[in-house]
Amino acid sequence: MQAGAKPGNASASRMPKTLPILASILALAFHAAAMAGLVEFNRDVRPILADRCFPCHGPDRASLKAGLRLDLPANASTPAMSGAVPIVPGRPADSELVRRIASHDDDLRMPPPPHAPLPQAQRDVLDRWIAGGARHEPHWAFVPPRRANPPVVARIAWPRNPIDLFVLAELERHGMSPSPEADRLTLLRRATLDLTGLPPTPAEIAAFANDGSPAAYEDLVRRLMASRHYAERRAQDWLDLARYADTRGFADDKPRDIWPYREWVVEALNLNMPFDQFTIEQLAGDMLPDATEAQRVATGFHRNSPQAKGQTYPEEEYRLKGVVDRVNTTGTAWLGLTLACAECHDHKFDPIPQADYFRVFALFNNTEHSGSGFAQGGPLLPIERAGRKLSAPVMRERSMPRETFVHVRGNFLNPGAKVAPGVPSLFGVPEHEMPRDRLGFARWLVNGRNPLVARVFVNRLWQACFGHGLVRTPADFGLQGESPSHPELLDWLACEFVESGWDMKALHALVINSATYRQSARRPAANPDPANRLLGWMPRTRLPAEQLRDSALAAAGLLSQGAPTPDAAPFFPPQPDGYWEDRDLPGTWTATEGPGRHRRSLHIYWRRSALHPTMELLDAPARTVCIARRNSSNLPTHALVTLNDPIFVEAQLALAQRVLREVPDDASRLDLAFQLVLGRHPDPEERDRFLGFVAGNASPARAWAGVAAVLLNLDEALNRP
Repeated sequence: MQAGAKPGNASASRMPKTLPILASILALAFHAAAMAGLVEFNRDVRPILADRCFPCHGPDRASLKAGLRLDLPANASTPAMSGAVPIVPGRPADSELVRRIASHDDDLRMPPPPHAPLPQAQRDVLDRWIAGGARHEPHWAFVPPRRANPPVVARIAWPRNPIDLFVLAELERHGMSPSPEADRLTLLRRATLDLTGLPPTPAEIAAFANDGSPAAYEDLVRRLMASRHYAERRAQDWLDLARYADTRGFADDKPRDIWPYREWVVEALNLNMPFDQFTIEQLAGDMLPDATEAQRVATGFHRNSPQAKGQTYPEEEYRLKGVVDRVNTTGTAWLGLTLACAECHDHKFDPIPQADYFRVFALFNNTEHSGSGFAQGGPLLPIERAGRKLSAPVMRERSMPRETFVHVRGNFLNPGAKVAPGVPSLFGVPEHEMPRDRLGFARWLVNGRNPLVARVFVNRLWQACFGHGLVRTPADFGLQGESPSHPELLDWLACEFVESGWDMKALHALVINSATYRQSARRPAANPDPANRLLGWMPRTRLPAEQLRDSALAAAGLLSQGAPTPDAAPFFPPQPDGYWEDRDLPGTWTATEGPGRHRRSLHIYWRRSALHPTMELLDAPARTVCIARRNSSNLPTHALVTLNDPIFVEAQLALAQRVLREVPDDASRLDLAFQLVLGRHPDPEERDRFLGFVAGNASPARAWAGVAAVLLNLDEALNRP
């Protein structure tokens, strides 16, 4: 749906400024009043029980007290040995739970000391819930997504696609309005940075500014997504999940030629490989009939796991640590579950018994590990690229499956019950339909009936666009995770994704083309939603470490655009002398010379125990584990990097030389510098100040180097608008 013209309202300018604020407050008050008597189990009750009660009365049988499980309705309503009934639906006064949480007797109160008593507000919620019948609901994330009809909204001119209907309906329900659309140059810079990881060029700025077509923005998105740069930017986020690194980790952290896997990811995303195929090839490409070299390289996903030297641990312990990592990573990357919490005991919050953990473990326990032609824990695939021979780590299934036993208390030397391969029982898969190997498991993940996989992917893509997902705990869709801010939208997108044939680009385009994404980043003064959970404006986000470096190089005209295959091996940008040696790490860093050192940061040599200091200081992860969302800090050391790192200094000088070389006068040079770095023209005050600075400096080169340093370090340059 295209946004129509927005007619002016003469009386609006005369409206007292307090009225919009008052209207918002009244709307929220009415909403709160309407909700006062309505308690929803998933939204209001489960978070209290999960946080305060489940550690002793939840799924973990080992820590269960008094035989009481509050996550099971039948158990919670069964009389205890004392005759007291924990929960009597409809009768709070007769419910032992209500008496215990309100008791002042330390011997009776729940939760017991030293735990703090429940606040009165939480007691009231539980009281009203029991009075209303104490109805339980299955956890929202464990129920298959349902495609709801997009809601009806009052502002029919604003939405551009169904996403906006869900967002606007929630805003209107809270008496709020969306922000105005951002200006065209902001939209160009935002979309270009998000989709390619690079700033728009002056030629792209001019072309977009001169395109008067109603479809100009949609055409821009289509062109950007067709670029290989799009695949490189998307690959960066996936490599965080895959814990990709060029070294194997732990004490010796030796190198390995795993970069063909990185290039497989880029190529798969460039070709818009459907996500179901993308999943199957990475988890079990080696098990496909007549598996190709590329499909075997794809299984490098699970050879990215850190690998210790065999001499460091007993060989079997060393192997099993790798299997544990694969289970935990798969749980995070595809299911959004904290499976790792069930390795040593039943999960304390989610319905995942320890035996279920080891059923998944059994799926990954059959890969080959040692023997002739193997290194660093598994098989190697000989590859020849651009005249260079290398051996890429891949997965390969054993002909004879290993037996798998529960590790009692997580100790592999203390085996418990034998388990068969399978998936957690919470998914309700009949035993005769259980996947029995990696290939069956991968196909089960993307069969369209799994309640989590599509939601988890959609949520991460939303996070990439808005800084936060619709679920703000992207690695935890379980009972301890946050509920979605827009549950119907999340489910609608998940269903849309599956029904599109798992089309990643189509889903991304849907989000980027929405009116929600096109909003201004200026927070409305009267907005009562400071965390922006309702998406009433577009959040600004700090560029990731790789994009800070790549943007500076691109603006300076230094970024290498070399052919992908010969340049795919990692490169070594300058770093301080002795950086590895001071950490007692083997090897010597030799900086790459020539244009090769100006390649995209995606290809920087990634050493887990000594990440390149620029990447580390700008919050890039070492990738020792699966990363679903990067931390983003705001520290003085960031400025020290972008002002003093040799690559950033080189970019400042090259940007100065570029504007001096490409245009003849200072006013035009300032325009070009602003376009290259910020994607816009300077305003009058900026123009006067910068030109005054240049005119007062005897050395044009030095003056323009100073201008370049300022522009590249502006908050506007370091953030996505």
